[in-house]
Amino acid sequence: MKRYIALFLLLCMVLAAMPATADSGYIGNMEVVNCSEWVSLREEPSTRSERLVKVSLGAIVSNCRQVNDAWIYAEYDGYSGYILAEYLEPSDGRITFSAMMVTILDGAPFYATIDSTEPIDCIPANTIVRNCHVTDYDRVYVEWGSRCGFISLLHTEVYNEMLHFPQQITLHCNPFDAAYEGSEPVLRIDYTADFPLEKYDYSKYDFAEFGLPDGVDADTPAVEFILHSDATLNHVHLFNLTLLSWDDASGDTVYDATLEHIQYQVDPEHPLFVKTVIWGDTPNLAVGYADEDGTYHFVFVEISGEDGSLLLREF
Repeated sequence: MKRYIALFLLLCMVLAAMPATADSGYIGNMEVVNCSEWVSLREEPSTRSERLVKVSLGAIVSNCRQVNDAWIYAEYDGYSGYILAEYLEPSDGRITFSAMMVTILDGAPFYATIDSTEPIDCIPANTIVRNCHVTDYDRVYVEWGSRCGFISLLHTEVYNEMLHFPQQITLHCNPFDAAYEGSEPVLRIDYTADFPLEKYDYSKYDFAEFGLPDGVDADTPAVEFILHSDATLNHVHLFNLTLLSWDDASGDTVYDATLEHIQYQVDPEHPLFVKTVIWGDTPNLAVGYADEDGTYHFVFVEISGEDGSLLLREF
């Protein structure tokens, strides 16, 4: 009889764990609430189960699924386990941003918990932080590299560079010379068919689609390509260009530049997928970006006249 009871209890535990891997009961991101400092993420849905990690008040746990009325499966900081449902509430209704930028010149104090008074580190100015959730405590939950924590809302902003970028760009170049000049750009370009998109989760790359400018034939075929890099590049701008003037004597070329898209950061885990058109004899597409040293680069996106491959010509 004891043997049957043991088997029955084991079966109950297995059935209780199954919703953690099923699609039913999926909630998404949730926030830790209703506790003084932290709650336990446990190995099994039981208060007697081993604690895997302490999850701070205000922290965001992901991939949450309802196991039963008492327990929720959740993932946090590389751990997966169970948290009592009374300490979690959905965070999808809160203000969230995929990326924000630290804008205070002296950086932003980085706190381990939502109500900490002593910072554990300082995030430098102009740093990009990801998966940001604005809380009710005037702090923002952020992911900084492989670490997660909180910074003051006053130290961050979603910076709309569309409002601050000049509408004309003057370059010292020959727009009709397709020969490559300068060193190889840190930024790389590939056709989507040649790039291993399947290795990336869709949430790890951004997507930009340029509209057709006035006067361009609507039947002009679209070009799809990937911008990627082995380094971390910041403030990646995508431009539509229109040639306004070219001084053959001085070499100065003036373009009307329409800023179509911004991605705060391109890195090995976050490529950029672009769909647009290329037309005419002069470059009509360009990319600007800041490298790891803070140097701003400007490159034309062109199609080779030899084999039709895409290339970046930098100035």
